[in-house]
Amino acid sequence: MSTDRAVPALRALVVGLLIVLGLTGCGDTSSSDAEADATTAEADVTTSTVAPGVAELASGEVEPGRYRHVIRSFCDEHPVDCVSPSPPIYVDLTVPAGWEANVDYQLIYPASPVSVDSEIGPTTGPDGAGLVLGWTNYWVGLNSNPCTPLNTDGHQITDTPVGPAVDDFVDAVIAHPGLEVTEPVDVTLGAHHGRFFTLTAPSDISGCDDWRPWDPGFYAQGPDNQWDVWVMDVDGFRVVVVVEHFPDTPAEVQTQLREMVESMEFGR
Repeated sequence: MSTDRAVPALRALVVGLLIVLGLTGCGDTSSSDAEADATTAEADVTTSTVAPGVAELASGEVEPGRYRHVIRSFCDEHPVDCVSPSPPIYVDLTVPAGWEANVDYQLIYPASPVSVDSEIGPTTGPDGAGLVLGWTNYWVGLNSNPCTPLNTDGHQITDTPVGPAVDDFVDAVIAHPGLEVTEPVDVTLGAHHGRFFTLTAPSDISGCDDWRPWDPGFYAQGPDNQWDVWVMDVDGFRVVVVVEHFPDTPAEVQTQLREMVESMEFGR
């Protein structure tokens, strides 16, 4: 994922990539109660022991095996209103040989002896790829014009609010007249159900500081960037997992990205 402007969005955000957004609204719960619940849930996850044979994902080269990453939401540095953070959600997945991770960016990407960016690895075009492990927030908005103006910080105030459910997000993306998106299909990851679609960025984004269809989220890693998006219902919370790649990304890399996603299991 390119540069420091991705940090706030990715902190708020599974190969290629993952987005986790809250499924349930706050209802009658007060903001302070919701924050207390989230804090308690985070403590429970933080102090829990990962299952036998599962290691905590850490930044750097990843040895082949089964790993857990805890996705936490943040209400700081957000471009749209954030009522309260959702509780932490963990994702377990199997990683093959030849991959690296940056947990600060919730990102897994192909290992490379020479990287164009030491923090984020070879994720950019014309043949890069990556897996984003997710966002966990109630709040999200779409940009009616994903092309942010040149010489800005890459963010804009979103103008299309999205509800908290899986269908709210998927239906809003499908209805967006400026997005090239495939027809969504029903999917299952682990014990959880959701919907899947592929989004393709424009062939020319040279006039954009960033091309960012929604926030929190990341931005296109180059022209014709393809995002395979899994939008999952995890115990009442929306989890968005994204695998990003390009037409020239090696077939083996694309296969391994999809296999990593298909190996995923989620929990609170």
